[in-house]
Amino acid sequence: MKINLKRDRLIGVLLVAMMLVGMDASAQRIRVQGHITNPQGKSVPNVNVLNPVNDERIEMSDEDGRYSVLVEKNGSLKFTCVGYEDRTVKVAGKQILNVVLKDAVIELDEVTITSKVKDKVIPEPTDIEIKGNYFHLKTRVPVPKEMFNSHRRLVLQPSIYDVTLKKRLLMRPVVFDGGTYNTTQNRMYDYDLDKDPLHEYIQVKTTSSRKGDVIAYHDSIYIEYLQHDYRADVHLAMENYRNIIYRDSFSIARGTVNPLRFLEYKFSAFNLTDEKYLPKPVMQLRDTKGEVNLTFLVGKADLDDKNPQNQVELNRLNQELRAIETNPDASLKSFHITGVASPDGSYERNLQLAKLRTNKALERILSQLDPETRKLLEVKSDAAVASWKEVAELLKKDAKPEIAKEVEDLIKQYESVPYRLNNVLKLKPFYKEISATYLPKLRKVQYTYGYSIFRFLTDDEIRGLYNRNPKELTRFEYYRMITMAKTPDEREKYCREALELYDNFTYAANELAVATIQKDAPDSRILKLFVSKSAPVELLSNQAIALLHEGKYTKADSVLTLVPEGVVSEDLQAIVQALAGYYKDAFEKVAATSPFNEVVMLLAMKRNEEAWEKISAMNVTTAREYYVKAIAANRLEKVGDAIMSIEKALELDPSLLETARVDGDIIDLLPEEQKLK
Repeated sequence: MKINLKRDRLIGVLLVAMMLVGMDASAQRIRVQGHITNPQGKSVPNVNVLNPVNDERIEMSDEDGRYSVLVEKNGSLKFTCVGYEDRTVKVAGKQILNVVLKDAVIELDEVTITSKVKDKVIPEPTDIEIKGNYFHLKTRVPVPKEMFNSHRRLVLQPSIYDVTLKKRLLMRPVVFDGGTYNTTQNRMYDYDLDKDPLHEYIQVKTTSSRKGDVIAYHDSIYIEYLQHDYRADVHLAMENYRNIIYRDSFSIARGTVNPLRFLEYKFSAFNLTDEKYLPKPVMQLRDTKGEVNLTFLVGKADLDDKNPQNQVELNRLNQELRAIETNPDASLKSFHITGVASPDGSYERNLQLAKLRTNKALERILSQLDPETRKLLEVKSDAAVASWKEVAELLKKDAKPEIAKEVEDLIKQYESVPYRLNNVLKLKPFYKEISATYLPKLRKVQYTYGYSIFRFLTDDEIRGLYNRNPKELTRFEYYRMITMAKTPDEREKYCREALELYDNFTYAANELAVATIQKDAPDSRILKLFVSKSAPVELLSNQAIALLHEGKYTKADSVLTLVPEGVVSEDLQAIVQALAGYYKDAFEKVAATSPFNEVVMLLAMKRNEEAWEKISAMNVTTAREYYVKAIAANRLEKVGDAIMSIEKALELDPSLLETARVDGDIIDLLPEEQKLK
């Protein structure tokens, strides 16, 4: 037993020792993660992360420029990417290692391309052709035989550069492998080239080594902001098995070909016609008050039943309370009663009498209400004694100022001993009239009852509520505010406020879209969340107009595909189709809108001869017409006509020079001093 224990203890010690050795060995390698960016802070995808000792690739950065590797704690990492300078960074035990790669070549604004170059790979100059929101780039890249052999790889990275935003949009790359290089790559990846991150772009040289090659390139890319300035660049890199041996960059297109920029159209906004999108009226809960006055016998707590006005008041009170109680939209909330005694006699006795009157009247009135109603009712009661000043006021109202003044004088005289005032007044000759006519008016009980009732507000009440607290308005009440607006700006204001409260308010959103279209400032964000197959045609049409205004032609076309055929405006449909690149579908409708638009469409379809014939037959007078005539002439190499037309266009409208500077159809007609911005 002891031997076994010793043996087990020895095995345990050996295992611990082995674990410690393993831990020490693995501690030399650590996980390093980071973010690879360019000098502008933009993520750089597809960066090779290499072991600098043998240039073996360990990892490649993802589409967000992120990487994660296991590496020696005191080792280094090498980062390489087409278009950027290589960079080697020491790990030095850091687990987060962010890297900034510098551009390998300064971007060229313009490259002069010459023939018979033997020591450079130079793409042919071209134009950026716009179709819808897609930029199409076509070029050819001659590869001289002196530059390329079987042991090399050429990588071409075309891109569209947004000059306005200073942002680069990468297009599909081309990887051109020599035969031996490709075979070596295949072996390195154990004959599974899918492991090569560039495998889907690889073309293998198949021509004789004694001949140069020509790589044909055609790709397209979606562009959101057509109103910006763009150019097309190509970055090139040639490598052998270990190094990048050649790099260069070229601007191959400084302008865009897009005659449809001159298409003429204008659309009015569409108001909703289907009443189902109008909000329904909603009753609001409103507090209301009612008042009743009852008079009493002198010195008693009982109602004066001989007074016909008392009966009228009681009947009215009973009817109103019964109506409130039986109305499902109303709710009696409070009942406030105040008993008042006349000032003649002792104040304490009068106050007690007022309280008795209050209690008796309250009992009589509330006994007629349903017990459940009484349970929920807030009841308040007060008692008060009228003053002789109120008697004086009643006398004034009855045009008896002399008596009123005498009473007021006595009030002032006996202000310090008010209990003597009653006795003095009783001795006056006018007291009998006061006692018979005015004091009974002061012996009363006043009722104030409050109740809440659901009802539709009037337009005046809606305006009042808006002025007090706009957030209390219902959809319907905001709808009324919108329809009652006196100016377009006021209408737009109400629409925006309504959408802040009710974000799915279709009517308000469409009205806001209408307002912005009428101001020639459409905003597609307004209706974006409302676009669906079930959305009203007017709303979808307004969204298409907004997208057209913003140059988002492909999205405008997608919106109109949600509308059943034959429902949307034919002109709107045709213009959207044309700008989205569906020329054949749109040609007849657009051509019918004006001869000028027909010429523009013919140019877009590259029917240049027909376009020239049409524009030549027109009575050309405007700057835009002369400009389009210059395009047609230049495409047919009628250089004299083209120069004369563009000069006339710029004379009539100098602002067109900005367009000409980025127009692939026109830029070569401009003198050098006009090409410069």
